[in-house]
Amino acid sequence: MYIRRPVLLWAPLAAGLICAGTNVYAVTEEEQQELNQLRFEIRQMRLINQSQVQQVEKLERRLRSLESQQLNETLKERAQQPQGQQPAEQQAGQPIKREADRSNSVDDLMAQTHADFSRKWTLEVGLSYSHYDRKQLVLDGFLALDAIFLGDISVDNVESDIITLDFSSRFNVNDRWQFATRIPFITRYNTYSESGVEVNVDEDFQLGDAELSSYYKLFSETPSRPDTVWSLRLKAPSGSHPYGVDDVTPQGLVDSNGDAVTITHPSELPTGSGLWALGTGLSFVKTTDPAILFASIEYTHQFARKFDDISSTPGEVVPGEVRLGDSLAFGLGMAFAVNDVMSISFSYSQTLQDEAETRGADGIWRDVVGSDANAATFNTGVTYSFGDGLSMATSLSIGLTPDSPDFSFGVRFPYSF
Repeated sequence: MYIRRPVLLWAPLAAGLICAGTNVYAVTEEEQQELNQLRFEIRQMRLINQSQVQQVEKLERRLRSLESQQLNETLKERAQQPQGQQPAEQQAGQPIKREADRSNSVDDLMAQTHADFSRKWTLEVGLSYSHYDRKQLVLDGFLALDAIFLGDISVDNVESDIITLDFSSRFNVNDRWQFATRIPFITRYNTYSESGVEVNVDEDFQLGDAELSSYYKLFSETPSRPDTVWSLRLKAPSGSHPYGVDDVTPQGLVDSNGDAVTITHPSELPTGSGLWALGTGLSFVKTTDPAILFASIEYTHQFARKFDDISSTPGEVVPGEVRLGDSLAFGLGMAFAVNDVMSISFSYSQTLQDEAETRGADGIWRDVVGSDANAATFNTGVTYSFGDGLSMATSLSIGLTPDSPDFSFGVRFPYSF
């Protein structure tokens, strides 16, 4: 009796709580269907992910097995080869490549700034234009770089335009030794001005100084060492020389005010130095992805030569000997291969030249004052490969010192066999 009474007392209260709980957590039929659908989709995705993971693990185990089997077979074949025998690929004339082939644009760049030994024979034609503009120019002697003057010149301004058409050929004896030749034809236009009066002197399409060069690869590029090439260059005095060319002073020149103007200038323009020259140097190329670094240095010696006349005075003949100053040229730069057919380069170059000397009948060498030179330029260029051995190399140089051209532009078309 005492036991059943508490049960009877709590029964109505429990029933009321159950009814209240049912009203609180009750859901609609649509919501219940959505819940069931979500639970089903989640279970399906878990099953699919587990299946994909198992499939990936199976493929990875198979890949590792095949790679291990291939490696074991390669090691077994090498162990069975007689000592000193090369692999089958090298016996068939196809050496195993340990790095990607160089692009065509890089090969073209190497040929222009260094030396390219990968092509048996290359023929090349080039066209360049250089402009000089000198204010308050007073010369008494030689300017022995591209623009050569001789004699006493005193004018307000000299403008010189030089167009060079040259033909070159490069032949590789083997993968380390190359010969090259260059034959230039030069057109020159000079304008001498004083007090607003101008005098023009032209020299059309004359042979310049031909060159014969040899290149030998001393070291191939390694991770710690650049590709190094030694060069030897001989320049022959095949162009017209400036020695013994008379100065002229045109008569009857007047300025805008009617005052007489005196302009003294050479009667003709030379296309060469008139001397033999021998130069030797080193060039370096280092590949540092994505750039290619290059540098060069060259020393050139000018050999003395005797001439029947070295005087610029009309009617005067003074035999003598001329020796231009030796020069040291160096440069460095970098290039980027934009893609397989085009590359862009930037470089700095400088040439330092000693004073020229002359020796007359007394046998004493005398310096020609003002004949030394310091020519520095900033250069940029684009090399483009058309394919089938033909490419195009353009260059633009900006002069940084008074002895260098104001600017130069050139384009070259090498064709390789």
